[in-house]
Order: sequence, then C-alpha cells, then structure tokens
Amino acid sequence: MKMHRRLLVTVLAVLGAWGIASGARAATGRRILAGDRLNISVVEQPDLSRVYAVAGDGSIDFAFAGRVVIAEMTEDEAEQKLEAVLEKDYFREAHVSISIANFVEGDILVHGEVANPGVLSFRGDSILTLMEAVLRSGGLTDRAAADRVQIIRWLPGGRMERDVVVVDLQEILDGAFEKDQYLRPRDTVMVPRRGEGDVENPEFLALGEVVKPGFYPYRPDLDVIKAVTRVGGLGEFADWSAARILRKRAGGSDYTVIPLDLGRLFSAADMKLNLKLQKGDIFFVPSTRNQVRQQVYLLGEVPHPGAVAITPGPDATVARMILAQGGATQYAYPKSVKVYRYAPDGSRKMLEVNVEKILDRGTFEDDVPMQDGDVVIVPEKTLWNSILGF
Repeated sequence: MKMHRRLLVTVLAVLGAWGIASGARAATGRRILAGDRLNISVVEQPDLSRVYAVAGDGSIDFAFAGRVVIAEMTEDEAEQKLEAVLEKDYFREAHVSISIANFVEGDILVHGEVANPGVLSFRGDSILTLMEAVLRSGGLTDRAAADRVQIIRWLPGGRMERDVVVVDLQEILDGAFEKDQYLRPRDTVMVPRRGEGDVENPEFLALGEVVKPGFYPYRPDLDVIKAVTRVGGLGEFADWSAARILRKRAGGSDYTVIPLDLGRLFSAADMKLNLKLQKGDIFFVPSTRNQVRQQVYLLGEVPHPGAVAITPGPDATVARMILAQGGATQYAYPKSVKVYRYAPDGSRKMLEVNVEKILDRGTFEDDVPMQDGDVVIVPEKTLWNSILGF
C-alpha cells in the first residue's frame, strides 16, 4: 500500500516542483558523485525542496536534519536514506524525490606511456571507458606496460585517500572488452613503462598541475623542492595546499598517500615538509578547477558577516580571509579570533588565532589554513580589554 502511495506522491511532487526539477531522471544505476547538484523535493516540508550540492566528503547539508552522506548511492537509495533520516526524528512518514540538476564535471588525467598524455574533459553523465580514454590519447607507446595500467580514483569521505584499480589493458585491446572499466570525473589513468622501477632505471612520476608532467629519472638526493624544479614548476591552477606523494605499499598494488603543503614549504620555508622521494613515487598536484566550491562562515565584529566562498590554496587562511572581507570593526578584539571546525572523528574543536599580531607583523606563516565549513568568530572587545589595552 505504501509503495502505491509513495509512487503517487512522488509523481505529484515532481509535477509540483517543476520549476526546480527539469529533465528526465538519470539512467538507472548511476551513482551520485561528489560535485553533483541534486533536485531534492520533500512533500511534507516544502521549504526543504531545493537544489543541494554534494560536497567533497559525499554529503549534503540537509537543513535541520544535518549533513547526510549520499555519495555512491543511486537516486533510489538516496531517497530511501533521506526518508529514513526524516522519519527517525521528524515525520511519521516522509516522501522524498531526487533528480540530477547538474552533473559533476572534472578532467581525466591520462599520463605515462601514451602518445599524447594530458587532460580529457569529462562530465558525470557521459560514458568513457579506459580503452576509449587511452585511444583518445593517441594509443599506447612501444614502451607501455599495458598489462598493469592503473586507474587512481578518489574515495568518498573527504580524506586524501584513493583507490587504485589495476587493469590488464592489453587483454582488453585483444578482445576481452567485457573487462573494460568505466571512468569517472577526476580519475587519473597512469600507463607505466616497461621496466619501470628496475634498479637499472629507477624513475618517479609527476602528475596534475605541473608544467611538464611525466616520468623523470630518480636520484637518491631527490626531494620535493628538486622535484618541483625538475618538472618546470607548478601550473596556474595548482592547489598548493593539497599536493601529495603516492607511494606504493610493499608487496601490494595500492598506495600510501603522503600530504604536502607546498604553500607552507615555499612561502614559510618550512623545510620539514621538504620530504625525500623514493623511486616509483608519484608526485601529484591537484587542480583547483575541479574542486567543489567551498565556503566558511565569518561572524562577529566584521563589516560584512556571512558566508564567504574560499578557494583552497596558500591564501585560504584566517587572517587573509578577514583582511579580504574588509578587516575587523573598531569594536573588535582580533587578538582572540575563534575558529570552530569539525575534527575527522566528528567532534567539534576550537582554534584561537591572534589575527592582530599576524597582520601587524606580516607573519602569515603563523596563520591558520581554512577548511570547508569553518565558523570564524571575531569577538567584541570587552571593557576590561579597553582599560588594560590588551
């Protein structure tokens, strides 16, 4: 009975929300991806019916119900998940309908032993397989190790974790087309070279927003600064704060991810970040063009409180953000700016930043990088602060 009622209500909801939802439902079985924008309609609570962005951690901000992770679900599964959330605490029975408003877009990087390595534009509602991507990149070179091509893919959850799928592309090219793999936006396809990693010919691989991506000879004294120099520097859209080294685990095909803050390394000369590379490492610098839009919330004694869009990188810090938004008011106490954020374990923590000292002395190396969803509060100066002058 509920199934028939659910179908009827869903049809009515779609017809009633025609101004929000347009276009046919995505193909059955397509998974929701980070970066998608979704039309979500809730019959019992019309003000919840709007377009939601799926954040980088795979969640949506579902108003009073909080953040709900729906990435990697089909639309039907996500509808059931949101209905369960609403029925748990808010409604006796909830009816939710979902359709894709905008598909995530993101380049696919194809590097290594192909004739024309580089970037392939791709959108989440398109179909592109590994074989097609390699052929569109000019095909394999004579030195390609086609039996161990790798697809490196982001894992949902907001952490810097990736899955590595090893594919025997030569077997596919020989006719086993059923073993081909569908690609997703922001996948990286790496075609290794035969003999790569041998003692006689050790190498490292540079990918992403570097001037000259590709394989480079490895030397025992190679570190991050030398690697950046070797690849010609970073590209215009490099995400300096999110670079990383991918290092193959011993005896396996998956990788350990080592994060790198290149902004701090080069601007603050923090040499602790100038790590040594090992043979076979992948030095990867992501692009800001493929990132989901991020924002923080600036409150308190500032001229224009509210949500502030940020671009991840070396300039996305507390003091710089406050300065860019017009600074603090004359009643502010910028020596004790509070930053509230969620820790990876879900707990909330508070950081205190002396923005006045950073701006007075120009010591931006002491500044605190912003994260998506941070709440920054510039407090008001108390009478005690005014009398004592601190």
